[in-house]
Amino acid sequence: MNKFAGWLLITISFLIVTTNLSKADSRQLLNSFRDWDAFVLKTDAGQTVCYMISLPKAKTPSSLRHGNPFVTVTHKPSLEIRNEFNFIAGYGFQKGSAVKMVIDKTAKSNLFTEQDGAWAYDAKQDDTIVASLKRGNSLILNARSGRGNATSYRFSLSGFTAAHNAITNACR
Repeated sequence: MNKFAGWLLITISFLIVTTNLSKADSRQLLNSFRDWDAFVLKTDAGQTVCYMISLPKAKTPSSLRHGNPFVTVTHKPSLEIRNEFNFIAGYGFQKGSAVKMVIDKTAKSNLFTEQDGAWAYDAKQDDTIVASLKRGNSLILNARSGRGNATSYRFSLSGFTAAHNAITNACR
């Protein structure tokens, strides 16, 4: 699958998960910042949602089918949500498992899992994660699939701060 089709599939999946889609919704690419893309979405209900998204640079083990994993950071001003970190694996996580986050070889927060998504436990943890990602170079997320397979995803943080600034400015 080419890169554009992959991004399109991921963006559509993200929107289905995070908002109620309607024909009047409009999404605009703010800009691409190295390994991160920043978007603003205006819903027909008048809500503005700003988010940034990235795909992994590496998926292990390579012998498994990983789906289409991606990470996002989202602002939803009308709901007073900022810096919501989300990891979508593209497959169901092992029930009761957590995703372990490593930034630049330093273990950070665990994320709770539900179905194929993983999130911070609260807004304070989201803010701490985003602050760490701004200072970092590499993010690794270690997970366990519903079948019990250990998986790992490496994301580049190149362009993270610029993309975050773009969505923050768009959702003031």
